[in-house]
Amino acid sequence: MRFGYFLLLISLLLQLQHNVSLFPGNIVNHYYLNKQRFLLEMLHHLHEPLLHEQWLGLGQQIVTDKSQYVHYNYHMVQFYQLLSNGRLLPRDVYYNPQQPEHYQQTLGLFHFFYNTREWSTLRQNICWARIFVNPGLFLYALMQTLMKRDDYRALIVPKIYELLPAPYYDEQLVHTAISFNFANQVWENETESKLQKSKQLLPLNLDGELRNTSKWSEAMSEVQILSLKPNEEAKGLALLTEDPGWRAYWYSINMATSLIEEPQETERLRDWWYWQLSQLLARYKLERYGQRIEYRRLLESEKLKTSKTRTWLYQRYGDKSEDIAEQLKKWEFKVEEALATGSYQLSNGSTIDLSHGQNWQIGLTELFPYDLNQLQLHFKFPKEPQQLLDLHTMLGDHKFYTFADRILRFYRAYRAAFQPDYTQQIKPTEMQLLQVQVSPLITYEESVDFDISNLLHTRHFYFDNQFVWPQTLQVRRQRLQHQPFTINFQLESNKTQSIILRTFLTTAGGDLHEEPFYQLDAFLTVLHAGNNTITRESVDFAGTVGDHLSFTELYHYVRLAERDEFDFPLNITIPSCGFPRRLLLPQGDMKQPLAMRLFVLATPYNFKARQEQELICDFSNGVSSWDELPFGYPFERQLEEESEFLGENALFQAVEIVHEDRSSLTKQ
Repeated sequence: MRFGYFLLLISLLLQLQHNVSLFPGNIVNHYYLNKQRFLLEMLHHLHEPLLHEQWLGLGQQIVTDKSQYVHYNYHMVQFYQLLSNGRLLPRDVYYNPQQPEHYQQTLGLFHFFYNTREWSTLRQNICWARIFVNPGLFLYALMQTLMKRDDYRALIVPKIYELLPAPYYDEQLVHTAISFNFANQVWENETESKLQKSKQLLPLNLDGELRNTSKWSEAMSEVQILSLKPNEEAKGLALLTEDPGWRAYWYSINMATSLIEEPQETERLRDWWYWQLSQLLARYKLERYGQRIEYRRLLESEKLKTSKTRTWLYQRYGDKSEDIAEQLKKWEFKVEEALATGSYQLSNGSTIDLSHGQNWQIGLTELFPYDLNQLQLHFKFPKEPQQLLDLHTMLGDHKFYTFADRILRFYRAYRAAFQPDYTQQIKPTEMQLLQVQVSPLITYEESVDFDISNLLHTRHFYFDNQFVWPQTLQVRRQRLQHQPFTINFQLESNKTQSIILRTFLTTAGGDLHEEPFYQLDAFLTVLHAGNNTITRESVDFAGTVGDHLSFTELYHYVRLAERDEFDFPLNITIPSCGFPRRLLLPQGDMKQPLAMRLFVLATPYNFKARQEQELICDFSNGVSSWDELPFGYPFERQLEEESEFLGENALFQAVEIVHEDRSSLTKQ
């Protein structure tokens, strides 16, 4: 009995750790606040020239004293040579890290940030880069540094759709925002009907009660809030694909998994990345299923209505998807040849037998890179902006999902052909899943404010050459949300044992090899001899996060804390690499409930769980896992027989999702 309680304690600690921020409960000091304010001021209107006199004076030169760096490496030498020869990427050129020359400059600037010994050196280099370096390259290198340096990871970077809003919203809305004359509070060549003054930001119910409180009113007391209505609300499938949180999640995890020089457990990181890709694809297919659109086989020729967007430089995106599709066919031929012959010719010219030892892992490494910057090994990308290749906009393009579907089919076929048998036991003994009960699954649309202040001209934020932030521009739009729900698991066990419960959401029926399985949750629990009831709340699902403070609010909370009028906690905002919890469920149906199923699978716990920090975008030591099974098990490969995972440890449960009209409650 004591042993069982000990296991339960371990389980609870792991569950609690999974969804909290980096330093829960800690209050920051003025040294931290000064750094945080500096960072926010550097990122404010980063696509425009810097006007802040203090930081302009500090940033006239990059630090060249090699003693100020822990390492002064080859990448830094190459970068400085390009700088000396005037060959750095111009500020007005579209930045794409998948271009080899852009990527090399990114490595150089990243090391000029990352290798600094002192904060003063890093601060000067940040100021210099903010003034003289291409904004896209600057932001990429800076975010990589803050993600990968332990001593700076606590600094908060606003969400990417707040820093560079343009790619996340339709071009008409962006044009309206950049045409705004704040001084006169009028729109140039636009009607005023789209603009509203507001005294609050939505949603009100942030974790930590950071909105709709006296401290929030104090922090925002001198800020004028203007809310802009979009020209057209997203509907149907676009509620998912045009959601800034959906797109930003993909951006963040790809930023975090790149530029890792010596990654730990590379193969597990690769498994995790392809699992994330499969998760996004499965979730997209479930949304199509809910919209009564064909979801099993995605066609490249399908035309879907999408909003037109532009780059953060306001350039139009091109469409060379046919060229990309042709290159994808050549890659598929390589994989097919490897599957047919059981061998593969490596990039160094040698040929390996994929069935021998760990050679299958070597082939997996070359054929299936997880760092998108390494795709240049297989593909030649156009230099002009492409929506399909831009991390900001990829998930808004239907062709992304069609290409992902093709890649994942080959990925699973490769694993099924060469992956060895699992090294751990996969079915618990002396237990049975009896029943699963789910509270009502209800989706609805709610109004929410997104901070697009960075679209305003930077001149609106300077008075007598001093930086001020007296106003904010928000876009109030509808988004998909769901009511929190509860899952109760009924299990019977003949002994005390610990297990992992994995819960998937799938369609109401069909061939299991063709249906999408989206993993909602996985957690560790302890069974005692006899009947067991395990309760799991959706707000506790692993890897998911709620809503966050806006860029404007964050800055004014920092200023309030600098005046010693607010205790600024280190977990004031949410991790950037957490999945938006509100997007767990596809939109239900108002006329007829959407029929779906939960698939629940129990596997033994082998005491090899590990807690890492991928939720805060730190992949330096690998990724969290409950066991040694591949991520997405058992759907990480093509299944030979359905009976492989059906038994007393597995259960399907029919569920329904209802969509409610709560517009009268959420539109304010």
